[in-house]
Amino acid sequence: MNGRRETGRKQATNPVAFLLFVAAFPTVVLFGAWRFASSHDDSAPPAADVVAEFAPQRPQTPVLSLRRTPAVLARETSSTAFEQALRPLGGAVLPGSCAAVSVDGVLALSDGIDTAVTPASTLKFIVAAVALDVLGPDHVFTTEVRAELVNGAVGSLYLVGGGDPLLASQWYPDDAALNRYPQQPATSLEALAQAVVDAGVLQIGGNLVGDASRYDAELYVPTWPIGFRAVEGGPIAGLVVNDATVNSTRTKTTDPAGGAAQEFLRLLQERGVTIAGAPTGGTTPNGLPVVASVSSAPLSAIVGELLRNSDNNTAEMLLKEIGFASRQSGTRAAGVTTVMERLAAWGVPLQGFNMVDGSGLSRENKVACSTFMSLLGRYAPGETIVSALAVAGQTGTLDQYFVGTSIENRLVAKTGSLSDVKGLIGYLPVEGGSLIRFVVLLEATGVDEPSAFVPIWEELLGEAIGSYPSGPIADQLLPLAVVPR
Repeated sequence: MNGRRETGRKQATNPVAFLLFVAAFPTVVLFGAWRFASSHDDSAPPAADVVAEFAPQRPQTPVLSLRRTPAVLARETSSTAFEQALRPLGGAVLPGSCAAVSVDGVLALSDGIDTAVTPASTLKFIVAAVALDVLGPDHVFTTEVRAELVNGAVGSLYLVGGGDPLLASQWYPDDAALNRYPQQPATSLEALAQAVVDAGVLQIGGNLVGDASRYDAELYVPTWPIGFRAVEGGPIAGLVVNDATVNSTRTKTTDPAGGAAQEFLRLLQERGVTIAGAPTGGTTPNGLPVVASVSSAPLSAIVGELLRNSDNNTAEMLLKEIGFASRQSGTRAAGVTTVMERLAAWGVPLQGFNMVDGSGLSRENKVACSTFMSLLGRYAPGETIVSALAVAGQTGTLDQYFVGTSIENRLVAKTGSLSDVKGLIGYLPVEGGSLIRFVVLLEATGVDEPSAFVPIWEELLGEAIGSYPSGPIADQLLPLAVVPR
């Protein structure tokens, strides 16, 4: 009985257990199948995480080593010898003169640096710097021809000056008897005459009028010596052709507008144009149409002619153009005011500074070496104004100096010369990337004689700056490579 009751009890619970088993069985089967399929996945296994491993390293150059500032270290290793090399130059700077030399902006010589000295033509560097800033290196000067129309015919024809300092006929710029250095890039007056003919102007019933009214009527700076007028500089006007030199006489006229009209008349007649009237100076009536025009080379190229050749007329016309562009006044005074304002805005020291013209012909101009050093510090090789300077032993006013020395074809500078005045300012790039800037303004009796200034330029200055650097250059002092521990 007991056995039967036991058996009967088991039978009573079996249906529930059976049903649970039946319900769970498919899940177990599916889970097993999934595990089996997963264990046979044919895809590539995922890549293991990669952790970068670096070999222990240590720098060869200590953190506080001067090798971490190679340019400074290079300058310091050469500074003592350089300063000693410059001492004879400092000894040659007499009272009333000044000299300064720097390497990468750090002064190595500063004798009389704040003494205001007559700059002569080194002043042109200041004019060039401000002109490039006010006008822009791409600025061009445009000379126009305007026509008075009367019943469909041309009455008077007007040659309107645009301040172009290099407007010239073909015969003038390269004439060595008239110009020590070729005045290039010239603006072709022949091209303008041909443009008039191409526009259909073959007869002029009135006069041919030269209009120089862009600038004022001051032809010469009042403080210039009388002997400088029309010889060293001037006449200065808004329209000047061939520096106001008349073709037939090879002398300069005191009426640059009329002289320009006379030369233009000749070129038009050569091209078959008939003119009833005469060449003269005057002012163009408002509203006349433009029949032809010619534009100069860009200012960047004109500045090259100015600085390399030390062209006095170009300097004076640029000064008036600065005034015209900044103050709508084509006067010397307006130009000087703008120059002063720009220098002050640039932070250039102006102790003792006095400027009365653009060419440096006036002895009333005064500039200190500190002013020039600050201005030189704004520029570096490759910039427009630096590239425009004369090259030692090669071009312009430096073609005869530093020939055969170690700095020939390397030094670039602006020269200056008046009686008892000699100046040189510029740059010398040196091995290793450093840059020497220098200013030497000498004012003493007879210092403009070659026997006096050439040894100062070529020996005292040239040999000293040519000796730099005496120590290792910056490239040799770069931080050492990192090495494994």
